[in-house]
Amino acid sequence: MPPHATAQQIGPRSHQCDATATRATDDGGRAYVLLDGIGSSDTVRAWTRAQARRLADLTARSLQPHEAITQVQEEITAQPGWQASAPGACAVAAVTGPDQLLRVAWIGDCRAYLLSPDGRLQRLTADHNQRAQFEAAGFPSPRWARNIVTRCLGHGAAGEALTPDWTAVHDRSGSRLLLASDGCYEPIEDAAHNLAAALGGGDPADRAEHLVRLALRLGGTDNATCMVVDFPPAGAPAASTSRVHCAHGSVLMQDGCPGCDAAEETPHPADPVRVHPVWARRALTRCRTCGQPPGRRIHRAA
Repeated sequence: MPPHATAQQIGPRSHQCDATATRATDDGGRAYVLLDGIGSSDTVRAWTRAQARRLADLTARSLQPHEAITQVQEEITAQPGWQASAPGACAVAAVTGPDQLLRVAWIGDCRAYLLSPDGRLQRLTADHNQRAQFEAAGFPSPRWARNIVTRCLGHGAAGEALTPDWTAVHDRSGSRLLLASDGCYEPIEDAAHNLAAALGGGDPADRAEHLVRLALRLGGTDNATCMVVDFPPAGAPAASTSRVHCAHGSVLMQDGCPGCDAAEETPHPADPVRVHPVWARRALTRCRTCGQPPGRRIHRAA
């Protein structure tokens, strides 16, 4: 499977309310999901994590991220009193299959970008916020307009506000995918920094960490989260990948840790941890965010 990595910075906020999740599909592809929770509280944090995992599950099963977002919306709105009590989040989901097709769906202002092998950066999503509405009408957009989303998961949304948009890329080979919350891309965009240059080079883990740190260094005031995925060139052989599970029971290197929604791409000996003696001679890793050691280890073709 394509190598990928997630990085997060909490910024000056009291809670990390962004969340990511990935899931393998039955046909060898993978679903990638990023949510940006609206607000900063324990409730929003927990809710956003749960919805990210649910959206990743549905996307991996259906291979249709727009249908998965719609189903999550239906599940949220079916809950009694949801309009008054449910938190909300912006979301972007992408999924790959055995072919070169990349499907992307979104609701709100989380973004997806695709960096081609020749360095061209293509934005795949269009923001659902008032800034986009001002710009579409030909008017200058006040700065506050970008903070008001017009579509989202939950949060009392109704009608069109419940509907995701979607797109597809027919040849992803050799490209690099970026999923990002507004706390990651907006400071970089505001500073007129070259996002393509910041995303290119290195490996996914290096670039993901660079982007979120860059966002805060450029004055970001929000949670900053991104996921970077490298798609191999067409015809490239699949690599073998060691998958390590943390104590929460999830694959750290591929699926992240549901205890903290962190993704771990770097195998041992980087970041070694003290573990049970039965594992002492094995190459291990841990979740860098929550610190949980592996619970078990498997090895299978990527």
